[in-house]
Amino acid sequence: MKQDYVTVLQLTDLHLFADPEGLFNGIKTRDSFLEVLEHAQEHHGSPDVIVLTGDLAHEGESGAYQFISGALRRFSAPAYCILGNHDDPDSAGSVYPLGSVTMAGHCLLEHWQIITVDSNHRPMPGSHQGEVSEDELQRIAELTTRHADKWTLLAMHHNLPEHHDRGVAQEIRNHEQVMQRLEQIPTIKLVLSGHVHQEFVIVQNGICYLSTPSTGYQSKSKSGKPTGETPGYRWLKLHSNGRIETDVRRLSTWIS
Repeated sequence: MKQDYVTVLQLTDLHLFADPEGLFNGIKTRDSFLEVLEHAQEHHGSPDVIVLTGDLAHEGESGAYQFISGALRRFSAPAYCILGNHDDPDSAGSVYPLGSVTMAGHCLLEHWQIITVDSNHRPMPGSHQGEVSEDELQRIAELTTRHADKWTLLAMHHNLPEHHDRGVAQEIRNHEQVMQRLEQIPTIKLVLSGHVHQEFVIVQNGICYLSTPSTGYQSKSKSGKPTGETPGYRWLKLHSNGRIETDVRRLSTWIS
């Protein structure tokens, strides 16, 4: 019997280095990333689509972006990536598309569409906050109108709803405006993000907002300090009727 859903693997906040021995908060992020991929493949097989929600390279080095493409060859799935505040757009743009990894902003499926959203508009020095531009909001509106027969998943790096992490109430400066616009579009069911290195679930006005643990270190709310929690990822099933199943899985032990 044909399954009525597509599977999505979300990976976020890899913070990889060109140097294989590169450490972020004492963690060899290449090793933890590879262990996460192995765990996902062992427990779930190959997804239909992979979504990487930013901070792929800690210092924006092209070697880190190349490494990601090679590592994802184990899956027979296209990988759609968006950039975070640690990424370098020029460096990433010089590498991708490479292999299965693309920076294309739109993935069209039978019953769903995935729209990747740039939340790095007008970055401010010394700030971790993001912003979604009017052009991006118009692009979302155009795609949801053009494909009004499909459910929509949005993926971005920064988190939209207020959750009082790291001592601030929000990670996107214009979050109220953005959420109001999104909540006017009935086919938008889900917004995926990363950035805060921890899991949360917030449902507001018909949209589910999900943040996912990092494939490297996890941060403590309001402090940014690492916790003892292990690296993780999110697995989703997007059903043809708009229903969503999802779960966060973590490594059982630290490996670096």
